[in-house]
Amino acid sequence: MKRRLFLRTAAGLFAAPAAFTLAGAARAATPTEAQITLPAAENIISSFGWITDIHYCTSPIRTIPAEDSIRVYAHSLAKMRQAIELFNTRKLDFAIELGDFKDCLDNGDRPGTIAFLETVESEFRRYNGPRYHVCGNHDFDLISLGDFIDHTENAGDAKGKTYYSFVKGGVKYIVLDACYNNMEGEHYSLGKLSWKIAMIPTVELEWLKKELSSGTEPVVVFTHQLLNTWDEQPQNIPNDFFMRNAADVVKVLEESRRVLAVISGHFHKGAYSERNGIHYYVAQGMVERPLPHSVCGMVHIDRNYNLYIEGVYNERSRICKKA
Repeated sequence: MKRRLFLRTAAGLFAAPAAFTLAGAARAATPTEAQITLPAAENIISSFGWITDIHYCTSPIRTIPAEDSIRVYAHSLAKMRQAIELFNTRKLDFAIELGDFKDCLDNGDRPGTIAFLETVESEFRRYNGPRYHVCGNHDFDLISLGDFIDHTENAGDAKGKTYYSFVKGGVKYIVLDACYNNMEGEHYSLGKLSWKIAMIPTVELEWLKKELSSGTEPVVVFTHQLLNTWDEQPQNIPNDFFMRNAADVVKVLEESRRVLAVISGHFHKGAYSERNGIHYYVAQGMVERPLPHSVCGMVHIDRNYNLYIEGVYNERSRICKKA
């Protein structure tokens, strides 16, 4: 079945801040039509929407030439609201954000940073269904792990957890947390972190093995930091974006023979590859570029366990066939 999304541009939905100026902004055009071929609705067993790397705060525009990054923090909330309003028009099982939900000011403090988190979480609550979070490195700038847990909410049994699993439509979804300073399990908190150091600690890796040995459902895994280290050179992904023990985690996923895909954020340009039957989809960062440029997406899984990645606005679409 061919579906077409006719979408108003973000510029038409939300007025840009009056103070916003950026040379070349007009070149960042957003498609008003996204198109993907989906299976018939009765053949879809599970669907969800994702957003990632919102980096919400009130910092001025920041450019990072080495990453070809132009972070327009002031537009992230409007982009997120647009995505949530779209998700609310579709039949989805849940919505998930893949980390770096908020950011902070260079001269900021803990109360002000918590306020940013409360603001972006309140926008996420506009989604009319179950919501889930993945921990990102910037989520712990100036605030504690406890602050993050206290001011966000995962649905159901995932409440209060940073790594967890749940089942929707006969698909098992596993959320991993790589925001650790060492394998002993020292979590990022109050800015005690280096974004270049991330890993799945020993306790969580053992938990993952148990989750993959329990049940028979196909599995989709969510992470913030990347696992697809083999894409470093061909897709120009700097080594710093990968988990330190990515090879160990991938080995566990591959040996289970249950994992359909790993969906991540963190690397704002996005990427895709497939290895040993597992699709690795890295979503683009929402904070990048001014409105009307925006990115978000939805994933639909059919009865044959094929994934249909429906990229919206400037996000890429892809059909991922089960190996």
